[in-house]
Amino acid sequence: MRTVFAGSTPQAAECLEELSKTQQVRLVLTRPDARKGRGRKEEPNPVKEEAERLEIECFDGRPSDPAFARKLEEEGVECGAVVAYGRLIPPGLLSLLPKGWYNLHFSLLPYFRGANPVAACVLNRYAHCGVTVFKLTEGLDEGPWVLEEPYLPSSFPTAGELMEDLARIGKKALARALEEVGAGAAKLCPQQEAEGLVYAGKIGKDEARIDFSLGREEVFYRVLAFNPNPMAWAEAEAGGRKTYVKLNRLGLLAPDLPPAPAGSVTSFSKKAFVRCSDGWLELKEITPASKKKMSGETWLRGIRGGAEFLRPLP
Repeated sequence: MRTVFAGSTPQAAECLEELSKTQQVRLVLTRPDARKGRGRKEEPNPVKEEAERLEIECFDGRPSDPAFARKLEEEGVECGAVVAYGRLIPPGLLSLLPKGWYNLHFSLLPYFRGANPVAACVLNRYAHCGVTVFKLTEGLDEGPWVLEEPYLPSSFPTAGELMEDLARIGKKALARALEEVGAGAAKLCPQQEAEGLVYAGKIGKDEARIDFSLGREEVFYRVLAFNPNPMAWAEAEAGGRKTYVKLNRLGLLAPDLPPAPAGSVTSFSKKAFVRCSDGWLELKEITPASKKKMSGETWLRGIRGGAEFLRPLP
């Protein structure tokens, strides 16, 4: 089946590689080159790099550009696949392809519609975790689904780690779904609306600031959900001065330490612990300002006068 692929992230590049094994990917729609690094040199995104490796033509303009629609018609494209593209496909293009457009979404829809479903899965204790391949409609992530693949992680992955797992599952799911579409065997199942649906929007830096006056489980899952982007962080009073600390990973296992004010940091048995409203968490891995990743104990040993995390101002 002649297919167009839209995407821009490393996970999307994996899907493009997988899809090229079973589909005739005639065109790739991706984002323009972006300036990166200290030299601010323009570099292609992973999907564009993969398309070039596969010798597939790329279009990095906006999908609303009439030149893109003409290119689809010239190539006789029948179906579209979308993975983490970052832009909406215009309504006029949705009906242009005979077999439609299909999106790989990294949660079990209708839960966690929006741009950040993986972080939402983690924040909700890995509920509704998995992938969904659904047909694009004008509503945001509301189209009927072709294939769902639940996934339950065996440990406590960060959002970044969970995304890697879901990408491995998702690329296979997307390939299977498009094979069914091409064979005319795809069954479109309407999404069942449910109470308590959460929109998974983008997470800003302010939202990623950790307040240790919250419960320990709430703090634990927030740190996992915000890693690696935008990264959980907190302001600390350390050695008599204020500083910022990125929180890479916390640990739920903690000894029965005496109660203390929320944000207090203490050392016990060669490990560092931080107090939440209802108990302690281990500072397993942090990144102090202008320093490399280290354990909380290593950080605490280098501070004269101890440390405590400050509560955000209301």
